[in-house]
Amino acid sequence: MDKRGWCIGGVLAIIAFVVFSYFSFFGGARLEIVQPVRGPAVEAIYATGTVEPVQVARVGAKIAGRIAQVLAEEGNTVVEGEVLAILDHREASASVRELEARLEFSKAEIERYRRLFRSGNTSAAARDQAESNFRSAEAALEAANVRLQEHFLRAAISGDVMRTEQQLDVGYLVSAGKVLFVVGNPKSLWVEAEVDEEDIPRVSVEQRALIRADAFSEQALEGKVQNITPFGDPIARTYRVHIALPTDTPLLSGMTTEINIIVREAEDALLVPTSGVRSDAVWAVSSNGTVSHRDVVLGAQGAELSEIREGLTPDDWVVVFPPRDLEEGDTIRTSEQTLAAQ
Repeated sequence: MDKRGWCIGGVLAIIAFVVFSYFSFFGGARLEIVQPVRGPAVEAIYATGTVEPVQVARVGAKIAGRIAQVLAEEGNTVVEGEVLAILDHREASASVRELEARLEFSKAEIERYRRLFRSGNTSAAARDQAESNFRSAEAALEAANVRLQEHFLRAAISGDVMRTEQQLDVGYLVSAGKVLFVVGNPKSLWVEAEVDEEDIPRVSVEQRALIRADAFSEQALEGKVQNITPFGDPIARTYRVHIALPTDTPLLSGMTTEINIIVREAEDALLVPTSGVRSDAVWAVSSNGTVSHRDVVLGAQGAELSEIREGLTPDDWVVVFPPRDLEEGDTIRTSEQTLAAQ
C-alpha cells in the first residue's frame, strides 16, 4: 500500500478516462498514450495500528508469589477496586498479626510510663523512649498492611475483564510486574496507530481516517484522529496517534489494522496512469510526435492513478508505459489517420 496515499475511484476513473491511444514502433516497443482526466483524489498518510479500549487497565502483581484464588474470568464485569485474584499471603498475614500485638504492647507501655512519669517514678527520657517505641510499632504495622494488600490484585477501573493470563490457576507462580488481567470497556474503542516521524507534521486532530482490517477486508471503515502523542519514539522514529472509532464499529479489541489518515481531498483532480510516472516526471507527446521529459508536482498516488498538481494540462498527451531507452526529442511514428483524429 502506497504510503503517500490512495487515489479513490481508480477503476471508475479509468473507465471514464478520455483515452486515445495509438501505436508506433520505437526501438521495437509498442507505445500507448493517454490524456489526463479529471476525477476525485485523496492524499493520505499510511500507518498501522491495533484496536484498543479507550480506557484500559493492565493488572499485575507487584510482588512474586503463588496464586491462592482466582476470582475473575474473561468476560466478567468488574468495578474499580474489586479483587480479581489473591496471592498466597499467609506469611504477610502472620507478620501483620505479630506487629498488631507489638503495637498493643507498645500502647500499654506508653500509658504505664506516662503514669510513672506523672508520679515521679521514672524519667522523661524513659517516657520518651516508650513513645518512640509506640510510633515505630505503628509505622511497622502500616508498612506490613501495605505489603499484605499487595497480595490482593484489584481492578484499577470498572469494565470487563477482556483478557487473562493463560496459566492463571491456583498454585501458579507469578513474577513481579507480570500482567495477569486486562480490564477495559469493549464498547469504547480507538485505534492506537504508529505514524512515521516524517509524516507526523501533516497529521492533525479531527482528520478523517480510513481503516482496513483483515476481518472486514471488503469494508473501508471510518475513524477520526483524536489525539497525537507530543513525544515520539526516537528508536522506532514514530509517533503514537489515536484514531477514535464510532460506537457501532464492527472492529474488536486486539485487531490489527491498516490506516490511511486523510490529509487532503480533491474532487476535480488531474489524473494520469501511475505507470506513466517516473521519478516525479512524465513523458509528454507533442502534436508532431516528439516526446519530452516533463517534470511534474505529484499529489495523491495510487496503484492505478496518480494526481498531477503541476506540470500538465488536460490537453497534454502522456506515454503510459515509457521504455527505459526513451530519450528527449525522440519521434513516435504514427499513421495519418491517428494524427488526424488527434
